Amino acid sequence: MKRIGILGGTFNPIHLGHLALSQAAKEQYALDAVWFMPAKLPPHKSTFAQLSETDRLNMVMLSVADTPSFEASDFELRREGVTYTVDTLELLTKEYPDAEFFFILGEDSLRDFQAWRSPGRILELAIILAAKRSGSSAESLQEAAQKLLALYPGARISFLNCAENPASSREIRAAFYAGEERRVQTWLHPKVFSYLKEHHLFETVTFSELDLEMQRILPRKRYVHTVALAHLAAALYVAMGHDPQDALFAGILHDCTKYISDEDQVKLCDASGIPVREIERTHGFLLHAKTGAFAAKERYFIQKEDILSAITFHTTGRKEMSDLEKALFLADFLEPFRTQPTNPPLNDLRKLAFFDWNRATTLVLENTISYLERKGQEIDETSREAYDYYKNLQK
Repeated sequence: MKRIGILGGTFNPIHLGHLALSQAAKEQYALDAVWFMPAKLPPHKSTFAQLSETDRLNMVMLSVADTPSFEASDFELRREGVTYTVDTLELLTKEYPDAEFFFILGEDSLRDFQAWRSPGRILELAIILAAKRSGSSAESLQEAAQKLLALYPGARISFLNCAENPASSREIRAAFYAGEERRVQTWLHPKVFSYLKEHHLFETVTFSELDLEMQRILPRKRYVHTVALAHLAAALYVAMGHDPQDALFAGILHDCTKYISDEDQVKLCDASGIPVREIERTHGFLLHAKTGAFAAKERYFIQKEDILSAITFHTTGRKEMSDLEKALFLADFLEPFRTQPTNPPLNDLRKLAFFDWNRATTLVLENTISYLERKGQEIDETSREAYDYYKNLQK
């Protein structure tokens, strides 16, 4: 009976860590072959910044070409719709009845395994070979395995002894988008690095990509607000004498974490070293501007500090705002679908914002503070400082 290892994933892109993991599995468990199987539509991951099926498969083929026991498999790519591991293994066991399958995965996947479709059936169809994640301990990996074994006593879970992965695919993508691809060159097969450069992959994040992602993750009403705000911010930024692109990017991403729960907003800040004031800790929804800026950088590869700062202060404003910060702050209050009563009327504020943005900023802050005072709500000190600053500019 042939012993076949399966390493699945998006491979976006495949890197030397994937190859080292597979080599360890092959040597330590006497595998006859390891099949590298790019996923078609992974059910648990965003498709943002995901390369085409053709590019991902081509890079896998380039990586494994020099190792006879490694094979690039398009088994999942040939299937229609979302691909689930349990379905893949069901099909493989029928097509290859004389094979024993070993499913290779990392510690994070092992910890999330219970959330996969039909985890018990997967454990019947394959032996799990698990490797600890970078920076964790062997005990941590064993703990994750024990939790699964308690639920599925017949599961076959073994461990891999493998050198720690120097980088993740996400870190590699981030380096490319930041123009630092040479920093991670040694983490990729030379032919994969050349392929990425020759095909100009991971060079720039586009507004269209971000727009599709926001359409996917935001409720319809919030998405409509977001698009309208982005275009108003861009128009205001042009009126200030700038190219609209940065304002479009800041606008489309400004509410990207708005629908994370209050509890998770606080957890994300604590885990990421983002300062949290007491009022924010008890009212986590106030943190979405801070976590939005964090996500823009870490998840959507935005590097420009002015864009990140504009997202951070789009709800409160601040004194001495940049033009981009002002454009986004004003657009959030004035976007075309807003109907709140203001003094002066909202349409007058919209007109004013295009030729006297400092005066418009003062009035938006004044209206915001007045509204919060009427409601008996706490007012952010940053907003009070901003109001005092811009009011003094009018003297």
